Parts: sequence; C-alpha cells; structure tokens
Amino acid sequence: MIQKNIHNILEALKAYWLFIIPHHLFSRFTYIITRTSHPLTGYLIRTYINLFKVNMNECEKKSIDEYNTFCDFFTRKLKPGIHKINDEENSIVSSCDGKILEYGKIKNNTILQIKGKDITIDELLDNDKSIQDTYKDGSFVTIYLSPKDYHRVHIPYSGKLVRTIHVPGRLFSVALHAVKYIKKLYSRNERLVCNFKNKDMNFSVIFVAAINVSSIEVIWKGEVSPPLPKKTITTNYEKKKVSIEKGNELGMFKSGSTVILLLDKKAKLDSTLKRGKYIRVGSKIGETTS
Repeated sequence: MIQKNIHNILEALKAYWLFIIPHHLFSRFTYIITRTSHPLTGYLIRTYINLFKVNMNECEKKSIDEYNTFCDFFTRKLKPGIHKINDEENSIVSSCDGKILEYGKIKNNTILQIKGKDITIDELLDNDKSIQDTYKDGSFVTIYLSPKDYHRVHIPYSGKLVRTIHVPGRLFSVALHAVKYIKKLYSRNERLVCNFKNKDMNFSVIFVAAINVSSIEVIWKGEVSPPLPKKTITTNYEKKKVSIEKGNELGMFKSGSTVILLLDKKAKLDSTLKRGKYIRVGSKIGETTS
C-alpha cells in the first residue's frame, strides 16, 4: 500500500510540474535542434534507438547515417508490407501504431479521457457548430503513440476532406501519467481536427499535440502547426478535391503524441478492442453498418 501511494504521488508530480514550464518555448527549442544537422545528430539518434528499443529492421533506412537530422529519423518510413491494411470493404482501420488508451460509444456528447475524466465533443472540436451533432451516439478510439512508434498517421476509412480546425492550446504531455491527472487534457492541448465524409459515414482524425511536438504536417498542406498559434483556424475543403483512400497516409507528428478517432453512429467498433492493446496501421478496429 505504501509503495502504491508513493507511486501515485510521483505520477502526480510528473503531471503537475507541466503546469509551470513554458511549453511552446521548450517545443520551439526542440524544433530547431531536431531539424539541424550537427555533429551530435548521429549520437542523439543512436541514444534514442537504444533507450526506446526502436525496431530499425522495419525501417526503409536501416542505417543511422542515412538520416540527415533527428527529425528525418523520427518521421522515418517503414518498409512496404510492414503495415497490412485490412481490405474488407466496410472495415475501419487503425490510423497509427500505438496503444489504445480508451474507446467506446459517445454518450451524452462526451468521450472518456480516462476513467473518471470526460471531455465533451464540443470542447474537443472547439465548439464548431457545423459539426456539433455529427457524432451523437457515435464512437471514438484514442491511440497513444509512444516514443518508439512510427509517427506517421493514416486515414481509417476512405473519405473526402471536408474541413480542418487548427485549435491553439497548451502542450501538456499525453503520456499516461498526464492523462490520468490533468482534467480535459485533450481539449486543452493544441490539436488539428480533420473532418472527412463519404456515403457511409462522417469521421474525424484528431492530431493532439504534446510537449516537444514541434509541428504537425499533413499531405494536402504541409506544416500546419506554427510554434505560437494564437487563434483557431478553420479551413473549408468542401469545394476542393482532397480524397484519400483507406490506409493511405494523412500526415505526421514531428514528435510523439496522440490520435483521437471520432466515428458517427453508422460505425460499429470491433469486439477485439481492449484498453492497453497495441495496434498497428491497417488493423481492423470496426466497420460501417450502413
């Protein structure tokens, strides 16, 4: 019991010290260091690989010398065939490699951050009235990308991009200790909401930024997260032809973070999903029922 209490205290301290540090200043420093080729680049990459047990055998570029900067390594591509995209017609697949933190039905317009802590859909989508009721009675899946994981994000179902919402905010860590103790963490952090639709359903892929996430990048626009965003930026893509096939790449984090998938009520989550389960891009997480 004493050990458990000490553990909980240490976890809380790890979370609460984040309130006093300058998130964006730290992340700006990371931005510069990770994009610069310097004598320590190889050492940083090698240390990172050893510390987090990165599987270099899966990478297109196996040699450290093939990466000019740390960012090149962090956003590394994997070999063709590593990710197998479920090809069932109505299947919905994982957008990323990572651990399922939470999943389930959207009840009373809220999702579960972690047991005992809820976030409303309105808060998460920055009160965007155009999609306010889209996810009523829908489903959600929250996936945490750890430091060792592949950090490119893929689309869970074929769809046309409708709008994006870039919401400024803090950059709290999204590791489990922070998620456990910081209320409404995902709606307080900077995030990029990407809304899609097709004949089967509406869905959103939400990139949640975190400490040292020095930018988020998407394939239709490039880098979308300046270091000091001050206002919400909403972009309408209804009249543009940005359509992406299931399993294809959407973008990337240029440091670790979390992805939240919102699915409307036409989606049914797979019975094999479990909290703490590690999943990979292309693994089936549900299906459309229409």
